[in-house]
Amino acid sequence: CAGFDLHGKTVGLIGTGKIGRIFGDICRGFGMKVIAYDKFPNPNAGLEYVELEELFRQSDIISLHCPLTEETHHLINAESIRLMKPTVTIINTSRGGLVDEQALRAALDSGHLLGAGVDVLQVEPMAEDCPLLGAPNCLITPHIAWAGVETRHRLMGVVAENIRRFLAGDPINRV
Repeated sequence: CAGFDLHGKTVGLIGTGKIGRIFGDICRGFGMKVIAYDKFPNPNAGLEYVELEELFRQSDIISLHCPLTEETHHLINAESIRLMKPTVTIINTSRGGLVDEQALRAALDSGHLLGAGVDVLQVEPMAEDCPLLGAPNCLITPHIAWAGVETRHRLMGVVAENIRRFLAGDPINRV
């Protein structure tokens, strides 16, 4: 794959929490059109929300930023892939179970999708029989996209602040 220019392309965000919104901002910086789908759209996010099928049809890049639930399990599957352009690239740094790996492999093998970048898999560590292993135009990283030195320092700061706030009776990031 020779690569392609991001300027003028459409990125579809599935999930518009903090990370999804920041990724959208980065994409805008490259001159991309940003569309989004979220079960709970944020009216103050400054995003153009569309229905999920429309996002599949319009996007040149689809980036997943949502939790794994019964509803989102295999959100990317043979049916949704059929709606996508054959030039789409799928990025999953969220949860492995969002993607049906067999369907993604078949689409990559057939040339129906341009490519995929995945930092998460259905089975981690990666199983020897992972369908994406050796798939054309598929980059797999071992669930480390978040693990830069700066990110780890920031994470430790968040943990320390969570502990301080909890002990002060004002917890944040409640689960």
